[in-house]
Amino acid sequence: MTLDTLIHDVNSKCASLKDAAALLRGMPTAEAKELLALMTRQALSLADSIEEYAEELTAP
Repeated sequence: MTLDTLIHDVNSKCASLKDAAALLRGMPTAEAKELLALMTRQALSLADSIEEYAEELTAP
């Protein structure tokens, strides 16, 4: 993974999470739970991308 790829992933996923969080206000509970599950998967994917890049930096 390149730094440019990581930056793109962070920017796009953070923007998506921010937009999704804004939608939660006033959303029915069942739909909010579904959206929160999607947000969690997106956040975990972002964490995986960051970890992958960090591992590449420390690889010999």
